[in-house]
Amino acid sequence: MIIEDWILATLVVLFILACGWLYVIWQNTQRSEHQIRQVVSQQALIGADVSARTLCHAVHYLYPSMHAGVDFVIKHDDPEKPPYIAEWNSTLDQPTDIELKRALAKISDHGLLENYAIRRQGEYPGIGDQLDAAFKARHGDKTEQMEQDRKIQEIKDKYPKNSGECGTA
Repeated sequence: MIIEDWILATLVVLFILACGWLYVIWQNTQRSEHQIRQVVSQQALIGADVSARTLCHAVHYLYPSMHAGVDFVIKHDDPEKPPYIAEWNSTLDQPTDIELKRALAKISDHGLLENYAIRRQGEYPGIGDQLDAAFKARHGDKTEQMEQDRKIQEIKDKYPKNSGECGTA
């Protein structure tokens, strides 16, 4: 009888530990999914909104290792007003409006906002896709390679080397 009580108590403790472990895993999954949605949302905003992208460039100029959607969140919910930093999740100090304006001036002076290479890079097909297409082309199937080349040419046409305006995604 004592052994059965001990086994039952052990099973209850193991069940409680397993439930706790599953809860922790569930919480981490929820946080990860929220973070992914936040990053995707930021990338969509930055890709579609030139002024939000410009603000993001200014933050990156000041803090090159920062990531939109992780370390900070940009919002642009009023078309009559400029975008703003809605959340600052970094341990580093949030830049002031004056610091951001100075960063924007430096970026503009260096032509970083107009750099066709930076705009192209975000839209080019992934390196893995390009390598896969090249491999298949070397083995006789040029279909994917031609498609990759078409996409690359579209992006080159969209952002020519002599372009002086900020591109949109």
